[in-house]
Amino acid sequence: MTLEEIRQYRRSLRAFERIASLQLKRCCTRVTLAQCLVLLEIEERADPTLRELATRLRLDDSTLSRTVEGLVQGGLIRRRQDDEDRRAIRLKLAPKGRSVCRSIHAENDAYCRRVFGRVPAGRRRAVIRHFEILVQAYLDDEAASAGGPS
Repeated sequence: MTLEEIRQYRRSLRAFERIASLQLKRCCTRVTLAQCLVLLEIEERADPTLRELATRLRLDDSTLSRTVEGLVQGGLIRRRQDDEDRRAIRLKLAPKGRSVCRSIHAENDAYCRRVFGRVPAGRRRAVIRHFEILVQAYLDDEAASAGGPS
């Protein structure tokens, strides 16, 4: 890639990050952005441990613990000791948390439907696939970097 292509990509990525961040903030009016991300991840993972969640969200334990505590206090999630490993804490959505997730999904689904309505119908699947490829490339690079210098 040329330097100009890299810079063009980075400009587009910054614009996308701003748009995605603003959309998440708009749909997460009942909770903070961090709480929104935690709720959606708990919903997707169904009863994850605190450690699994920290790894998945790439958050340190103290940051995640504060966010989880706020969600517990707000009645959005429940935590319990793992049956097999008493040191592990499992997290589960409470009914109020499921309701918040439904609201977040409804708003984001409507937004994405509008956005994808602007993408030619024949190219929508390709956009999704290419986005998945890009995300996987970032994850692969992160995993390789975590392994130390290569």
